[in-house]
Amino acid sequence: MFQQTNPQFFEELSADIKGRKVNQIVDLIYGEVPLRKEDGSFWTPRIIGSSKQIEVHETFLSFVWCAIYSTFVKYLETVDFPQTNNRQGKAAYTANQDHLETATQMFDYARSLIVDFQKWNIDVSPNPEKYLAENRDFIEQTTLYYNSAVKFILCHEYAHLKFEHLKNIDKNTDKSRFCEMEYEADNFAIDSIMKGYFEPAHFAAEAQRLANEIGVIFGIVVMFYFKASTEGAKHPNAEDRLTNALERLKLEDNHPGWGIACTGFKFWDSQFGKNLVWDIENKSFKELYYQLLDQIKKEN
Repeated sequence: MFQQTNPQFFEELSADIKGRKVNQIVDLIYGEVPLRKEDGSFWTPRIIGSSKQIEVHETFLSFVWCAIYSTFVKYLETVDFPQTNNRQGKAAYTANQDHLETATQMFDYARSLIVDFQKWNIDVSPNPEKYLAENRDFIEQTTLYYNSAVKFILCHEYAHLKFEHLKNIDKNTDKSRFCEMEYEADNFAIDSIMKGYFEPAHFAAEAQRLANEIGVIFGIVVMFYFKASTEGAKHPNAEDRLTNALERLKLEDNHPGWGIACTGFKFWDSQFGKNLVWDIENKSFKELYYQLLDQIKKEN
């Protein structure tokens, strides 16, 4: 999946492997451990300078899938379906409380993985490995967005190796330079994915584009759930990364990506008690996003 990000990507990646900028092996670390390490850092994706490898932890991947599932279902049931009812002028869809309760449970499980690893009960909880056919829509759509989110994350880390960012930093490097490199990595990842869109005439063009766009958004949104503050010591604020991605994707004002970003803010709000004011009436998803963003900025 990663190698086929766009038609030229494999050739580009192969050249960087041959040029010894990138190790051809992604280091997938297995282990039933929480994401928070003893030193307070997290098992989030990173690059290893000595081996030039991308490192990804098994628990992080579980966290991402569960966080996407909960956010996506919450978006559908509380944002997308009501808007559809408004457009159609009738109550074609009603919120399914069982779906919402399951989404909340999955979110609680996802965030618990940060501090206390508990085994994923695939006999009871939604998961991409074992599920009933009647539950396939939410699960398989989640997996579709998860795949695109992981692709975005891998492309981001690959960019750090490709542009040899580690060679350009030392103990005296200031935050602005770190931020520049993070945006460069994000923009490379987004542009690489956009280059892989099918031609408009392709029968799956719209669905594939939507999956990739939403995947990029989720690749950033899930990082909000790690802590109450959006500020990073050596990274741009999380909301600034998200805004950059949304604008770079050139999404329409009511694109689901804006709505999912808003739902991500809502989950983060419920997790850390930010008391954001959610006023969706007579607003596009984009307008709602910037309204919520303004509240976050004022708090920071």
